[in-house]
Amino acid sequence: MLSPQDNSNSNSNNNHGNIGNLGSYSSLRKIDQQQQENKLLERLKLFDFYPKLDDDVPRQKTTFGGAITVVCLVITMYLLVSEIYFYTFPIREHSLRVDVTRGSRLPINIDIHFPELVCTDITIDVVDGIDGRPIRDAAYQIIKQRLDAKGVPFAEGKALAGSKGIFSKFECTKCELPSFRKHSLFYKQKCCNSCEDLRNFYRSNRIPQNLADTEPQCLIEKPVTDDEGCRIYGTLVVQKMKGDFHILAGTSTDEKHDDHIHHVHHITKETFNRLNQFNITHHIHQFSFGEPIEGLMNPLEGEGILVKGLGIQVYYIQVVPTIYKKNDYILETNQYSFTRDYKPISNFFQQNQAFPGIYFKYDMSPLMIEVDQSSKPFSELVTSICAIGGGMYVAFGLLYNITYKIFYKITNKNKANK
Repeated sequence: MLSPQDNSNSNSNNNHGNIGNLGSYSSLRKIDQQQQENKLLERLKLFDFYPKLDDDVPRQKTTFGGAITVVCLVITMYLLVSEIYFYTFPIREHSLRVDVTRGSRLPINIDIHFPELVCTDITIDVVDGIDGRPIRDAAYQIIKQRLDAKGVPFAEGKALAGSKGIFSKFECTKCELPSFRKHSLFYKQKCCNSCEDLRNFYRSNRIPQNLADTEPQCLIEKPVTDDEGCRIYGTLVVQKMKGDFHILAGTSTDEKHDDHIHHVHHITKETFNRLNQFNITHHIHQFSFGEPIEGLMNPLEGEGILVKGLGIQVYYIQVVPTIYKKNDYILETNQYSFTRDYKPISNFFQQNQAFPGIYFKYDMSPLMIEVDQSSKPFSELVTSICAIGGGMYVAFGLLYNITYKIFYKITNKNKANK
């Protein structure tokens, strides 16, 4: 029989054995896990696209390889700089489509210098090219500026007809509605010191702005001498359709016949005495349709004629609507081409003789040009840069390996023959 002491010793030995078995089992499990991880790492090495050489493997550098590397770097830098440049300044791409934007407004920006014409002898009219009706208020933003014989503008300000007084900018000329017609006052304005202020006051109160032409603020002082010139500049706002505007001698009126309105010109006694001095020598500084765009050519700018005596200058203009796109920015404008025709007037009193002056006859094209200058997305730029760098590296690496092997075989054959 075993004593109690012997039983306790045997139990303790059994416990120590169990603990040892558990320790060996856990260590074996850890070893198995490490082996599985090593197998995964070994499998992962199969996907390595960038194998490394050992440090003890010698690397050979040749003069030919250095030359290939320099050429590769130069071409790569050129391609990268070109890619970044065209991303910053993209090329304009042009396309054609049918214009469906008829009926909108068309601004015509003009700046014309007449060195031989007096401002008070000039009449500017805009006429609908389809039915010949006058387009009222189209020329309300056109300004006539008096110039001396050297082309220098006179003092700023608006003068009364036949007088030498200039409206002061520091005095208040009261805004008043036309006295010969009844109009409702929708908008109050205290001072109208200039023609532009008066026209804005008329426009705010729904009054035709051409009625302001006879008011003192819009009248131009009559010339003291006949060696003055005139500059006409501003913006005409017309319908986006066929039409024409002209700068003529005489005075324009509207005549009604059988519910039709005809736009006619007539010569007053005062105008008739100055008709022989109506010289249409001119120079066009600005002539554009719509908003200006950098790089958009306006062929009429810089044109002009030098004539002696009376004559008629006609510009036939074909306007092409244009949409300009740059990323999220969209702008509607217009391009145009033109032809011109000049006809001298030998006998003004001949029947059906047109008035001396300049005619701008414009027509709208049914097609529209779309100009797209949008930059490609930044992600495409990064992709292109990576493609250029990697592609050039691989391409020149293949070129180097092929040429080097060919050269090596040729040199070995030569050595063998010797």
